[in-house]
Amino acid sequence: MFFQQFKKELENHGGFDVSKIQKAYDFAETAHHNQKRKSGEPFITHPVEVAEIVYQIGGDENMVCAALLHDVLEDGDHSEETKQKIKEDFGYDVFFLVDTLSKDCRIQDCMMRQDEYFERLNEALKMDVSVFFLKMADLIHNLKTIQGLSPEKQKKWIRELREQYIPMMSNHFHHTSFHYDEMYLNLINELESVIEKFEKEGLLYNS
Repeated sequence: MFFQQFKKELENHGGFDVSKIQKAYDFAETAHHNQKRKSGEPFITHPVEVAEIVYQIGGDENMVCAALLHDVLEDGDHSEETKQKIKEDFGYDVFFLVDTLSKDCRIQDCMMRQDEYFERLNEALKMDVSVFFLKMADLIHNLKTIQGLSPEKQKKWIRELREQYIPMMSNHFHHTSFHYDEMYLNLINELESVIEKFEKEGLLYNS
């Protein structure tokens, strides 16, 4: 039902291949079938929320599709077959975004996995600014739903956000064109306002 409301927004706006976006949603819904978030909500609500944030800031069709698919590899099937299917169905540009945003869960050591992820993000941000806005949208929605995590995980997540994600995003933003200024400022302001709101309410834990 939630996706249908978003789909109606896209249809009313025009300029989007809604059938392609529907296909991306169907692909993600199948991949995340029966998965739940820590809050108890169906997992599919997260990629739909991220896709809507991306759409609201002016993201294009490929960015919306990638937002819907961004957790398919990390939380679903990381097989070469699934990767090839994404390339065939949605094109290499969408696959590039999805693959970049996916941590490689085949790496068992958590610290090594995170380091590899940040290295790929840094490289990808030099090639395609879409990575920047997708990751920011993902962070915003995760932050809005952080109460589903344990206090220790909240603390770890906020520390990573402040010490790694925001500095990395800010650094790469200075290399993007002036055209993206407003999109960036809207996103970073929303991130900071959500952090401030939770801190005032005592819902986040200082590191």
